[in-house]
Amino acid sequence: MVVMKFLVDAMLGKLARFLRIFGYDTVYANDLIEYYNINPVPDNSLKKYAQSTNRTVITKDLPFYKDITDNAILLEGEGVYSYLNQLKQKLKLQLIFNIKNARCSTCNSPLQEVTNKILIKNLVKRKTFLNYNEFFQCVNPSCRKVFWNGPHIADINKKIQNMAEN
Repeated sequence: MVVMKFLVDAMLGKLARFLRIFGYDTVYANDLIEYYNINPVPDNSLKKYAQSTNRTVITKDLPFYKDITDNAILLEGEGVYSYLNQLKQKLKLQLIFNIKNARCSTCNSPLQEVTNKILIKNLVKRKTFLNYNEFFQCVNPSCRKVFWNGPHIADINKKIQNMAEN
């Protein structure tokens, strides 16, 4: 199985979060601002980073795309579900949510199952803590964001299903 890794251009932040939710190792261009100490990160730096880390670039920027067509996807139109549909068509991307495979939507780090939910009690709203038993936490010590399979995931899955039917 080929593991797809992505570098998503700066204008596609929401798409980067969605790809992470679906378990794809996805670097967002703006995540590299500190790494390169420049904002915005120039296209040539993004290109070099993608090549050195074996990532497919996803962009809406035609000149940037033309510079790296061999390992890039050009998206058209607007809207994250349109973008996901284009990626599904062009890359045969699987858009199946499984929280055990998801990555942190904030920093792209892997998630780890929380074995004792008391440990995250102060990190989620009281209602969430009471209504859910399965939690996952980002392994990145500077992030540690907590995730659960809430109603937003059902909404995303429904939209993905509708996308497949159209």
